[in-house]
Amino acid sequence: MKRRDSIKTIILSSIGASLTLEGCISPLNENISEKIWEYRYGRTPFEKERDNKFLNAQFFNESELRTISRIANIIIPPNEFGNINDAGVVEMIEFIAKDWSTPAHNNYGENVLRKGIVVLDNLFKNKFNKKLSECSDDEIKSIFDVISYNDNIEEDLKEASSSFATFRYMVVTGWFTSEVGMRDLGYKGNIPNVWDGVPEDVLKDHDVTYDKEWIAKCVDQSKRNETAVWDDDGNLLT
Repeated sequence: MKRRDSIKTIILSSIGASLTLEGCISPLNENISEKIWEYRYGRTPFEKERDNKFLNAQFFNESELRTISRIANIIIPPNEFGNINDAGVVEMIEFIAKDWSTPAHNNYGENVLRKGIVVLDNLFKNKFNKKLSECSDDEIKSIFDVISYNDNIEEDLKEASSSFATFRYMVVTGWFTSEVGMRDLGYKGNIPNVWDGVPEDVLKDHDVTYDKEWIAKCVDQSKRNETAVWDDDGNLLT
């Protein structure tokens, strides 16, 4: 099974709503407020105040954001559906870092995410004498292949493995809860469509067919918004 297919299998059980906020790596940086409010909806005064506080702040510096972007693009490379920037993955991680930088979250942004970048950078400096964001894709993959799983990993790599796992989880979550990620999954739920009966190949598998008169009466797209009515004998009236 391919890595992307494996990730799909994992994420299918936890589909949620995407968060697309302050762009820091994306080319949309110049029109950031427009992107931020792409999905604007009703907000309470408290929520508006909180949103503005987050939108006017930046947690990660440019170097850290480049590192996160490189990590994300290695974990989920661009495909025919889009890329990490299209999915707003880096923006989501930036938002989480700001949202969780409180005592209630044990300052997760600083103690886990920012520290994780430092841990990974140190690992790459020791191996290649340069930071992660300065390494080639092949160099990054060679390290990630070693620290991808924490089973039987060397003691001195456990912290790096844990940091990588954190970013991997966030990247996968950000991707598969975005619009492009949903398309990648092939998820069609809650999308209006035209139903014209059981697919022909399924009917053939069961050696059955529709009665043409019945299907013409029961599957009429011009009446798709009408409620069916039956008589007392179970005959369809509309």
